[in-house]
Amino acid sequence: MIAIPRILPKIPAILVVLAIWILSSQSTLPTPKGVLGFDKFQHLIAYLALAGTFAFWFSPVQRQSHRLRTFLLIVLASSLYGVIDEVHQLYVPGRNCNVQDWIADTLGAFLGAGAALLVEWWVVRKSK
Repeated sequence: MIAIPRILPKIPAILVVLAIWILSSQSTLPTPKGVLGFDKFQHLIAYLALAGTFAFWFSPVQRQSHRLRTFLLIVLASSLYGVIDEVHQLYVPGRNCNVQDWIADTLGAFLGAGAALLVEWWVVRKSK
């Protein structure tokens, strides 16, 4: 039998992966004006969200006692998904595979993983 409480924290990351996949499957996307319309910023935000939600795939004990290893695994997994997404875009008409997009993805993953673990560290520290 599957333990529902163990699955619930994984759902947000799955939804972010699906959202990224669906958006990158589109030939064109509406582009907002200003910094939000900057393609690399959009990549950074998407992968920041992915890494932030992916942090919850690890147990609280793992996140607190092995912060660096957890951080690196989150960044690595998110960055690898960025590679998969860029290769996927080779097969979408009007899209292309772009190393600069992957760099933005990885930077977003770095920031998202760091933010998630920093917030958790701060909350745990304040609760003691």
